[in-house]
Amino acid sequence: MSDVLRRARVEDLPLMWRGEAAYMKQVEPEHEAGWVAAADRNLAGWIAGLERTLILEADGEPAGYAAWAVTDGRAVLTTIHVFAAFRRRGRGGALLQAYVNDARTFGHKALALAVLRGNPAETLYVRHGFEHTHDQGQYKHYALTLT
Repeated sequence: MSDVLRRARVEDLPLMWRGEAAYMKQVEPEHEAGWVAAADRNLAGWIAGLERTLILEADGEPAGYAAWAVTDGRAVLTTIHVFAAFRRRGRGGALLQAYVNDARTFGHKALALAVLRGNPAETLYVRHGFEHTHDQGQYKHYALTLT
């Protein structure tokens, strides 16, 4: 079997919840309480954005996901996550490229994302052509303009 990329469905929401909760606990524990307090708002955003959410399956198992939203005319990556058992096999890059391709398909040429300073995913974004634009608090912001 191989990896399969597909559009998210409502039944994928628990998967996303588990992924985001794991990220908050491991990477941003100081923000976890605020994230939990905003659970209803987060869930509503995920539901509204299902058409811009991609699920990556590996051998029939969910391996990760990426979601993006439109903000100020830009396609902004709101989350990207590869589950621990599926990391270090190029899947983060595959999901990032899927986001770029999806945004292009929807007609967007300006893409953006933010990453917590020190998050190892930062090198992935740079490797895929995203350029640092500015810092805001603990986050580094990146952009990519498609031609």
